Amino acid sequence: MIFNCSAVGNFQSKIPYFSASKTGSTAVFRLSGFLIQDSTLQLGRRYGIALLLESSLLCIAVPLLNRNSIFGIYSASCACGLQNAMVSTYSGAVVRTTHLSGMFTDLGIFLGHSMRGVPVDMRRLRLCFLIITGFLCGGVGGAAAFYRLSYSALFIPATLTAITSFAYGIFHLRNRRNA
Repeated sequence: MIFNCSAVGNFQSKIPYFSASKTGSTAVFRLSGFLIQDSTLQLGRRYGIALLLESSLLCIAVPLLNRNSIFGIYSASCACGLQNAMVSTYSGAVVRTTHLSGMFTDLGIFLGHSMRGVPVDMRRLRLCFLIITGFLCGGVGGAAAFYRLSYSALFIPATLTAITSFAYGIFHLRNRRNA
């Protein structure tokens, strides 16, 4: 992981327009903080807007990537960052959906706890397995989709995210009317 971070940092430092794109990324991260606002997932927040923005960033990335523009990578990365900001907590348990290494770290901690006889948070353990399984299935499915569709494969998660955004919006409106 450290080597990968170093390689990315080295690559980024050689791009003349890095500071402008870094500023744009920072703006997206601030926007996600404004939209999400809290560290605990609660219905009634502006998740629908954040999901729609995430979907838009993925859709914007496709034509940019097809033209070999580095901004396509930035757009897709911002979508990942927004996803991570949005789902960084779930019922008080910190969950980094774009950092699989943390899931394996948690599994190691749980294994150590069980070997010492310390109770293991089974809900968190199931969540780790669910996320790892999702990564594995998504990786296989994403690779197969990329093989057939190239960068247009990003339209698949963009569409699913947009559908989730609209479904959440409908749920939120119905919930507000019934309250």
